[in-house]
Amino acid sequence: MKLPISWLAEYIDISDLSVEELADRITFAGIEIEGIETVGPCFDDIVVGLVKTCAPHPDSDHLNVCTVFDGTQDFQVVCGAPNCRAGMLSAFARIGAKIPENGMVLKKGKLRGVESFGMLCSARELNLSADHSGIMELDASLKPGTPLQDLYGSSETVFEVEVTWNRGDCLSILGIAREFAAILGRPLKMPEIDFPELSDVTAADKASVEIRNPVGCPVYTARVLPHVERLPSPEFMRKRLELCGMRSIDVVVDVSNYVMLECGQPLHTFDYRQVHDGKIIVRNANPGETIRTLDGKDRALDPSMLLITDPVTPLAIAGVMGGEGSEIEPDTTSVLLEAAAFDAPSIKATETTLALHTESAHRYERGVDPFLPDWASRRACHLLVQYANATVASGVVQDDHRDHTPREITLRFERAREVIGLNISNDRQIEILTSLCFETVSRDDAAAVLRVPTYRLDCTAECDLIEEIARMEGLDALPDNVPTSMVVKDANDAPVRAASFCRHALVGLGFSEILNYSFTAPAVLDAWSTVDADARVVLPNPVSADQSVLRDNLAPQVIEVLARNQSRGVDTACVFEMGRVFFRDAKSGLPSEEDRVCLALMGFAGRVGTDRMRKVEPEESLLWLKGALEALAERLHTPAMRLQSADYDAFEKGCAAEIIIAGRSAGRIGLVKSSLTRKHRIPSPVVVAELRRAPLIQNVFRVPKAKNVPTLPGTERDIALIAPEGVTHEEIVKTIRKAGPKELADIRLFDIFRGKAIGEGKVSLAYRLLYRSETHTLKDEDVNRDHEAVKATLRNKLKVEIRDS
Repeated sequence: MKLPISWLAEYIDISDLSVEELADRITFAGIEIEGIETVGPCFDDIVVGLVKTCAPHPDSDHLNVCTVFDGTQDFQVVCGAPNCRAGMLSAFARIGAKIPENGMVLKKGKLRGVESFGMLCSARELNLSADHSGIMELDASLKPGTPLQDLYGSSETVFEVEVTWNRGDCLSILGIAREFAAILGRPLKMPEIDFPELSDVTAADKASVEIRNPVGCPVYTARVLPHVERLPSPEFMRKRLELCGMRSIDVVVDVSNYVMLECGQPLHTFDYRQVHDGKIIVRNANPGETIRTLDGKDRALDPSMLLITDPVTPLAIAGVMGGEGSEIEPDTTSVLLEAAAFDAPSIKATETTLALHTESAHRYERGVDPFLPDWASRRACHLLVQYANATVASGVVQDDHRDHTPREITLRFERAREVIGLNISNDRQIEILTSLCFETVSRDDAAAVLRVPTYRLDCTAECDLIEEIARMEGLDALPDNVPTSMVVKDANDAPVRAASFCRHALVGLGFSEILNYSFTAPAVLDAWSTVDADARVVLPNPVSADQSVLRDNLAPQVIEVLARNQSRGVDTACVFEMGRVFFRDAKSGLPSEEDRVCLALMGFAGRVGTDRMRKVEPEESLLWLKGALEALAERLHTPAMRLQSADYDAFEKGCAAEIIIAGRSAGRIGLVKSSLTRKHRIPSPVVVAELRRAPLIQNVFRVPKAKNVPTLPGTERDIALIAPEGVTHEEIVKTIRKAGPKELADIRLFDIFRGKAIGEGKVSLAYRLLYRSETHTLKDEDVNRDHEAVKATLRNKLKVEIRDS
């Protein structure tokens, strides 16, 4: 928010403080000044000067030595302007003045041996025009010594104020002035709100108000101005609006914007002629209803949006923007003035859905004092009477559904001292809160009950009062306490260290870590899977529609990261994320959470060199990820991890499996559906594994038993078999293990083949078996006998065909 210092000075005396002091005082009170900007030229120490004499320089053919009178004394000035002459008035910059054109600060100088105590300026040097042909020639009727800023205006200092979401009351000049009044201990000067009313015309005769949604609109006030004139706004109003980044139109429109910037209450002026029967209705939009807004666009509305209407047509989108049909026209002569309070979440939802951000909505979505509308309406009428020659019908028409019960909070003095860490006396605590307009209802030695000002919507609990005391005492005054730690007996940080070990293990396997927000959009999760969508945790008041639900899977956002990389020319990625997912517990219905690990591969992640030119097959990618998962499990000492065929929404049918750890389901792995990868414009196969972190890392710090290094040679035998597609690798390995002797040391699959030569629905698999004894060298006949027994068991148990070597 832009804050002109000259406007602030109208409500509080800050004449003795520099700009830097003002910025520091309010920043240390918790409201940050992001920037300080000077708008317009600075004419400090530049005045109207009378050239009393002008003689040629004794050592130059183009310079003159002048005597310049600044209204108080004479100065010797060396000037080279061709139009310089005795008797003229010009702009005279004294020693110490800053020249607007280049920022140079004038010092006493010497030109060709003659001292000069100032400078006669051209229009370009003062940033008043491009003219540099000579010094400025001012009106002869001016008085020497007149400050140039009286003629051309002075520069303005504007603060750029960062207002946090919870301090909507500070989105106004008066809001910041209230803060300064408390910080400096000075009185606040409130602007005038009185105005004459017509005795023979009442607002109730001219208008009526009906609120059909009191939750969305607690109060709506309307005043009628039977006569207004479309005059130019006064200079001060135009200048202040421009300094705050708003365009001046005319006084009727400008007053509503001016009052909004001044006190934070958005107003709206309707052409009274366009309001049928003078009746205002506040209601929700009907299904399919539309309105053309002031920006000339047709807006499709839905029933969640609040409208201001008359009995016939919609007039405005409540709190966001007016409609085109009822705006102030050049021939408008009568006005209906709206001042209302609207529900902040409703305005935010409407603004976000329509992608329509306005100054009005910006304030309503952060919360506007529900008891401010009438004051703001009176202030606007005061200004319109003064500058638009307006007449005002007596009284006000309103529909009021506000809760008038005062909000009261108990403050425990000792609790405040404990939290803040400063010994702030009871009286000082009350003094601070009183300066912030909190009213003491009751008090004893231990605590006080305070009534909260209606505009402080952010203060709802004792901790808020303590925060107010701390920031007003000065955030720079808070003690720098060194954090202390306490050794807790039997404390166990193993889970944290195990998670860190898992992260390093994945990096060691070639994966890059990514991070995503826990908030996301429902559409992102729905694209992945709609199973258990009812169990998602939905935020009641999201900041954005794109962050309205907590994720219940890591994979959807991981896929989005891969897609973003693909769109930027990265066709190969090997990533992982360790994060938390959220869901509602099936039994209790309460929000629950779980730590998970998600791995994903895209492109040529498993290949090197020239092999990257060959097309990647889906099965190949799936095997890469399976291998990475097995390698990770080996490094983490994960107990008995295996895969079991299964089908899931987001994976291609027949290309997914459930991850089983220690006999229990821990996650899933699979090939992402082509429809999903096409949607994200990823041309290569994408494979993903997501599993719970706890079972994966439960044995990280288990110390494995050491085994003796084999000292005797082993012997290898191969088995080639043809099996139906339904027979899995796991079943084959289990059967071999069961049938093999104790000397069977290793089983490795080294070849897979499918083709017409072996028949449809069959697969050829080749395994290499290693036999080794720890006590003696095996004889060929013993190995051959055991190997034939393994083959026979495979034929009988799994009905596979053993191929001759």
